[in-house]
Amino acid sequence: MQSLVVREWGEIHLSKSDNKMDEENTIDRIFVNSSAFKSLAKLAESDDKQYRFLKFKKSTVLKVQNFVGVITTPDGTQIEILPKINKNKDSDEETAKKSRIILTKMLKVVNNLELLESTKADVQIKNQPLLEVLITLFLACADEIIKKGIRKDYHRIDEQEKFLKGQLQTHKQLNEPPHKQHLFHIEYDIFSPNRPENRLIHSALLQVLKWSKTNQNQKLAKHCLSLFDGVPHSDNYKNDFAKWSKNRDMNYYKEVLPWLKLVLNQQSPFTLKDKNAGISFLIPMEKLFEKYVAKMLHKKLSPKGYSIKTEPKKYLTMNPDAFQMKPDIAVCKDDKIVRILDTKWKLIDENATYCNGNNDKKKDISQSDVYQLFAYGKKYNIKKVVLIYPKWDKFSKSFSYRLEDELMLKIDPFDVEASLNA
Repeated sequence: MQSLVVREWGEIHLSKSDNKMDEENTIDRIFVNSSAFKSLAKLAESDDKQYRFLKFKKSTVLKVQNFVGVITTPDGTQIEILPKINKNKDSDEETAKKSRIILTKMLKVVNNLELLESTKADVQIKNQPLLEVLITLFLACADEIIKKGIRKDYHRIDEQEKFLKGQLQTHKQLNEPPHKQHLFHIEYDIFSPNRPENRLIHSALLQVLKWSKTNQNQKLAKHCLSLFDGVPHSDNYKNDFAKWSKNRDMNYYKEVLPWLKLVLNQQSPFTLKDKNAGISFLIPMEKLFEKYVAKMLHKKLSPKGYSIKTEPKKYLTMNPDAFQMKPDIAVCKDDKIVRILDTKWKLIDENATYCNGNNDKKKDISQSDVYQLFAYGKKYNIKKVVLIYPKWDKFSKSFSYRLEDELMLKIDPFDVEASLNA
């Protein structure tokens, strides 16, 4: 199986020959064989929204959009797509390591995933593909549950046996025909690990065992599976998630829940439902950044009496209500919105210039985004609206535009790397 790494907005080229000896893969350009390219091209040609992570640049080149994650083609080619955190400053290897750590920790914050907080964990994340990192962390969580004890529950068994056990169901027994009188209708309780939480864990363990390629992960997955051997796998993920116990004695299980949703395709990473492919999940980086910023703002502002609302809704027109407005983040004080913020996962240049060398006063900011923030400011009757972009070498300081006498647009850099250590 071929494993490749590319960043968002990178290119996937059709290899001129399937041996690929004369073609060099980089963090922004990779070459795949004809079988893999054909599969990816079909996705790019599809009208289905779920395949919008790829676009044609030309007939033999596909351009990755702003999605991150892992995609596997039917021939076994696995492509890891990492976030574009910065321009080319480090080596490709260092860039991939740094991006992998940042992405994994952002996922932790957004999905409440419990990651190991240690230097050792960072080393593991740096040196493993993203998929193996997520599997490692899920398995560590499952192993912790095993160490604390797999929860069991009483189950009522109602069956016919040749022996007596528990309670004889007299009314059923009396109705049996003579040729079945030697069988007893009995009812008894057993103390069993067969409960929804354990069925989901069993299913997830089976799944990651198929996905993982490292000896360490396969060994731990097999060990965990052996201890869940008495538990059937889940036949209905949705029902079992709905039955998840919130009792206090199940508190130590709650850390594995987000991992199960991740592995079993029940929450946000955007998953490809191609039965012929291996593991494929993709995360829209725009949405991940928005949720991450909201979580970090909540952490910073809630002690000061502010609250954070994500995607509050309001209509631009009344009678009838139409043209719904839905900003990314609203900062509230005493239930009143005091700031509207929109996040944009885009690297802007505060010193951007036009081709003729003149300064670009827009600084790579989309005009439609400014119009949108202006509408938010007027409709919510606030004095300041904010556009948030990732901080990088060419955008490190805030700046502002005056939209009207009483309305300012602030452009803020958000330091993803620094916030991860906050």
